[in-house]
Amino acid sequence: MAEKKRLERLAQQLQVELGALIESELDDPRVAMISVTRVRVSSDMRYARVYVSTLGSDTDHKTAMKGLDSAKSFLRSQLSHRLPHLRRTPELTFDYDDSVEQE
Repeated sequence: MAEKKRLERLAQQLQVELGALIESELDDPRVAMISVTRVRVSSDMRYARVYVSTLGSDTDHKTAMKGLDSAKSFLRSQLSHRLPHLRRTPELTFDYDDSVEQE
């Protein structure tokens, strides 16, 4: 039970920090108007799947995902500075969250 709470707290922290980093630190025009909708962390805390949504067409979504993919190592590095209490910063994987479109 405590382990599950810990994973949830880490996922919440990653969601907030990644949202702030994407908004303020990335200068890539491909990743404009992106929201981090949720984060899922693996049980060993080595991997984090980050779900994002963006405004625009299908082409805009794909372009944004490519931009995030290319910024993956930068974002992970910045997370390690912002979250120094982590022994290991999780590897990031970005997935498009289309649940907003379905509503």
